[in-house]
Amino acid sequence: MRRLVRRVSSVDAGARLADVLARWLPESLGRSVPMARVRALVSAGAVRVDGEVLRAAGRPVRAGQRVEAVVRPELLGPRAERSDRPFRLTPRSLLFRDDVLLAVDKPPGLPTHPTADPGRPSLVEHVERHLRATGGGAYVGVHQRLDRDTSGVVIFATDPRANEGLARAFEGREVEKTYLALTARPDPAPPRRLRIAAPLGTPGAVGTQRVGVGGARAKTAETEVVVRETLADALLVEARPLTGRKHQVRAHLAHAGMPILGDPVYGSAGGRAPRLMLHAGRLALPHPLTGEPLVIESPLPADFEAVLARLRSEKRQR
Repeated sequence: MRRLVRRVSSVDAGARLADVLARWLPESLGRSVPMARVRALVSAGAVRVDGEVLRAAGRPVRAGQRVEAVVRPELLGPRAERSDRPFRLTPRSLLFRDDVLLAVDKPPGLPTHPTADPGRPSLVEHVERHLRATGGGAYVGVHQRLDRDTSGVVIFATDPRANEGLARAFEGREVEKTYLALTARPDPAPPRRLRIAAPLGTPGAVGTQRVGVGGARAKTAETEVVVRETLADALLVEARPLTGRKHQVRAHLAHAGMPILGDPVYGSAGGRAPRLMLHAGRLALPHPLTGEPLVIESPLPADFEAVLARLRSEKRQR
């Protein structure tokens, strides 16, 4: 952890905080820092201006102000190993569609929402293009998010009439989310069924918006876990978050001694898995207009199946 301090010069006066940091941090660290990492640093509360935490990356700064950043340099560099994967939305990617909803089978390696980089693709943009191409307009209401390397079911509103019902379902915990994950196997092995109840919050002085257990701003979070299969030094588990905190499944499994394979934040990247082995396999919710039960499922993607097959083979050989 490093603490970097600088006064705003007359040259930088009136510039946005993020732009000032984007010029300053590479000079201090000796290498480039992507703008996305700069924005994450600010929004995580790791930057103070005249002693006060400032989370608005676009706020102008004045000459003479004291800017202080607490950073972990290893978290601020480009992540070439997690480069985005190409994707084309085809009819096979559609899991459900009616007059007001569209559910897509999200691949790993693609952000759900547009990012600060206008040239970077996102699932939302793919959906908008698909709707325009099929004559369905381009309205997309976003009520759900999966992490970039998480695969599986994502549902969108394609008509504003669905927004109220979807918002009510997600906020009122009427949506049942079921994930499959490949995790490390702790010693001793966990029970077949367990409930993880650990409050989650975002630490302030970090170089990324990592979520941790506990803390002054932590919020209640519960996850039900079922061990589906014991593998070679790994587990295939089913996780159902009962609350909707950011990174909940990832943070809770790591807290329980079962970090997800390939998780660069809560476990370790590379080695036994090519990416985060987390898949949103099932989404169950009431239809936002009719109230009828709606269940949408996504099959395991090929890379997840390949890792699972390898771990099963290793188990047989022992």
